[in-house]
Amino acid sequence: MKKCLFVMFLTVILGSLIGMSSLAAEQGPVKIGVLLPLTGTQAVMAEDLQEGFLIAQEQINAAGGVLGRRLELIIEDTETRPTAGMDAARKLVELDRVPVITGGFSSGVMLPIAVYCQERGILVVSQPPTSPLFRDVGDYIFLVNVLDNYKGKVIGEFAFKDSGLKRFALMFMNNAFGQALKQETIKNLDALGAEVVTVVDYELNKVDYKAELTRLFAKDPEAVIATFYANEGFIAAKQAYEMGLLNVDEVPWYCPEMASSFAKALEEIPEVVEGIKGLNPLAPESLFMKAFREKKGRDPITAYSAMNYDALIMIAMAINFANSADSTAIRDALPKISQWYRGQSTGGDKRFDEDGMQGFGQYSKVILINGEVVPYPE
Repeated sequence: MKKCLFVMFLTVILGSLIGMSSLAAEQGPVKIGVLLPLTGTQAVMAEDLQEGFLIAQEQINAAGGVLGRRLELIIEDTETRPTAGMDAARKLVELDRVPVITGGFSSGVMLPIAVYCQERGILVVSQPPTSPLFRDVGDYIFLVNVLDNYKGKVIGEFAFKDSGLKRFALMFMNNAFGQALKQETIKNLDALGAEVVTVVDYELNKVDYKAELTRLFAKDPEAVIATFYANEGFIAAKQAYEMGLLNVDEVPWYCPEMASSFAKALEEIPEVVEGIKGLNPLAPESLFMKAFREKKGRDPITAYSAMNYDALIMIAMAINFANSADSTAIRDALPKISQWYRGQSTGGDKRFDEDGMQGFGQYSKVILINGEVVPYPE
C-alpha cells in the first residue's frame, strides 16, 4: 500500500500540471545540468551519487516527465577540483543552455560555480555542499543539505560530552568546506570550555600526510576532530595508524563527515578506522532504499545519493508547479513545493529557509565497527 501511495503521489505532483502547459506540444526534452565528482578524490562515491539522480529521472519520466516532455540529465565531471568544475559549469550554461545545475558535491568546487550562475540568473540546487558562505551568494542558490553551522555545533558537543576530555586537536582540509566547518567547530568547542591545542589545515590531492599528522599530535591532544574526502581519509587514516596515532582507546577520533571521509578506508582498510565516531546524514528513507536495491543489488555507500534524488524530484516538481522551464520561475516555485514535499534524505523535511538553505535536516551519531557505519548508542 505504501509503495502504491508513493507512486500515486509522484504521478500527481509531477504530472498534474502537464495538461495546463503551453510548452507541452514542444519537441525535445527539458535539460538539467548535473555536476558529479566522477574522477578525483571523491570518485569512490561517484557511482552512487549518480544513481540517486538516475532513479529520480526514471520515476519522473515514468510519471509523464515535466511540462509533458522528457527530463534529460547532462552529466559533467568536476574531477573534485574547482577549475574542472567551473569548466564543466560553463559548458552546461553556455553550450547546453540548461536552466538549472544540480549536484556538485564539494563546497570548494561549487562556491565559484554558484557565484558564476548567480551572475547569469541560472538556478543552482546543490548537494551535499554545506558552507555557510552559500547563504550570501544570492537568490538563485539553494542547498539540499544542512549547513556547517549545524554540523560544527553537533560534532563539538558530541566529541566534548562523549569523550569527557578538554584538549582537542583539529585537522581540516584547506578549502571552503573545511575552513567553514573548522571555524564552526572551534567556536562551539570554545563555548563548551574546551581547549583547541592544535589546528592543522591540509591540502587536498597529496599522497603523504605524515607531516600534518605529526603536527596534529605535537601538543599531546586528548582527542581529535578531523574530516576528509575519501582519498585523503584513506591516506591519512593509514598513515596515522602506521605512526601509532590512530589508537582510539588512547586518543579518540571524531569526524563530522563520516560518509565522505572514510568510504574508501571502509572498503580497503576497515580495521584501521575501527572505533572512529562521528556524524552521518540519517539513513535514506525506505522508498529510496528499495529503489536503489532493486537497481544495484546492494545498499548505497553514501546517504548523499538520496539527497541527489530529492534535489531532482524537487526541481521537477518546481518546473511543473511553475508551468515553466525558466530559471527564475523554477526558483520562485522551489520554496513553495518544499513546504509539502516529503524527502528521502536527512529525515525528510526539505523546507528551505528565507535564503534557500536547509534549516531542518538531521544527522545521526555513528561509529565505525567491523567495517560498517552503525548508530552510536546515546
